[in-house]
Amino acid sequence: MTTIYDQIYKKAEVYWDTRHNDIHLPLAYDFARQLLAHYPEADAGIVLPAILLHDVGWKMVPAEKQLNAFGPKATDKASNRLHEIEGVRIAEEILTSLNYDPHKLEQILTIIDGHDSRLEALSLDDKLVKDADKLWRFTTTGIEIDHHRFGIELSAYLNYLDNKIEEWLFTPEAKAIARTALAEARLKLEG
Repeated sequence: MTTIYDQIYKKAEVYWDTRHNDIHLPLAYDFARQLLAHYPEADAGIVLPAILLHDVGWKMVPAEKQLNAFGPKATDKASNRLHEIEGVRIAEEILTSLNYDPHKLEQILTIIDGHDSRLEALSLDDKLVKDADKLWRFTTTGIEIDHHRFGIELSAYLNYLDNKIEEWLFTPEAKAIARTALAEARLKLEG
């Protein structure tokens, strides 16, 4: 039996073939599910669709502009913002096509519209989406992709990530996951 999240996943997946989102989004979805287990008061009906749809807007940003729009060397805030705006539009189309709860839809769109550009979180659900989005960066897979695409030497990139845990993440559970993942990645990648 397919769930509504399976349906959203399938509709969102066609937008993930850019910027390694085909790897990032499934990992972020798994992290969101892990974080939700610690916060029964959070709304999975908001968090899970938001994490699946938060980066669909990158598909509308020209590939040659993407690398300057995110990461430690980002200079193109307009393209980063464009992915949020387009993400809201695409997410609304997808969720409306599935007759998703309008009240939750509005909250999902609010989270997507600012998931990168807005540094503070608007709610617990927003915190969990922001944390799940960033946690992939601390995995071995995320580190291998990002240190190459950003042109940063591995050791320096690992240190950079270590210094970002407190700044980027909101929940103690996400911080613990990041520290564990980073320690595992150090062992695997630095031998």
